[in-house]
Amino acid sequence: MEAGERWVYRVAPHHGRVDEVEVIRVGTQRPLRIKVRFVAEEAEGREEWVPPARLRVRWQGKDAWLAREEQWNELMKDSPDDDDPAFQAVTFLFDERLAGEAVSFGFNYRERGLLYIDDAPALATLLDVPDDFFRTDPRAFSDQEGTLIVPWPTTVEVASRLAAACADRLVPLLDAYERQKRQEAIYGRHYRGRGKNPGTYISPEICAEVDRESQPGRDLLRRWCGTEAVETFEELKALRDEVLRIGKLMEGAIDCLRQSGQTKAADRFERDLGIPLEVLRQAQRDD
Repeated sequence: MEAGERWVYRVAPHHGRVDEVEVIRVGTQRPLRIKVRFVAEEAEGREEWVPPARLRVRWQGKDAWLAREEQWNELMKDSPDDDDPAFQAVTFLFDERLAGEAVSFGFNYRERGLLYIDDAPALATLLDVPDDFFRTDPRAFSDQEGTLIVPWPTTVEVASRLAAACADRLVPLLDAYERQKRQEAIYGRHYRGRGKNPGTYISPEICAEVDRESQPGRDLLRRWCGTEAVETFEELKALRDEVLRIGKLMEGAIDCLRQSGQTKAADRFERDLGIPLEVLRQAQRDD
């Protein structure tokens, strides 16, 4: 940035009035300031020291810059709120990277709800949809690097199809996550600090409240996965619990036989069980 250059000046990052200014001088102190003169006749030659972030682009690039800003504003028109169950569901889903490197998801204010698709053919194959499926919304566009950027309604549609396609992986992830949250609702959670920082402890009450607030998103994810996938997992989980229960009974019976001196019978029962007792003990601890 040099004296004599003309720039687009705007106070707010993405909205508000646009003015043409001429750079008079670049400051030398910190924080850095730029002295500018407002070019419009009604400004009557007003000069100000302003933060450099308010100088958006060179004046000759104003029209292209404003067009991009308008395009992005249209893309973000139906951006979701943080407490929207669909946003909670999509956030959990893409945090798990079930689509690999084909997509990434926007979380921050200026990109919340947008989906960045780096490999549309791979994602289309995974979801069993045509390649042009992601361009159904006319606001979708590709950036200079070739990444396809789609708005929130398309993101939700992609997420629901992805959840169904990956339900066999997603349902167990949801179950494991909720078991962890139940533990935190009892014992709280401690985040380790660095160096002399002792870290942060989150109380059980706060953990439970946060979990309750995010439950609607997980419920929606299960609906996307489909009834069959959820029921199949629950049946397998119940079967596993029953196997562990019977295994624990067998472990107790085998121990009793050994303590009473009937080691041959105990060895035979352990062989017939087909699972080493230590494996059963570890499974019970993991559960």
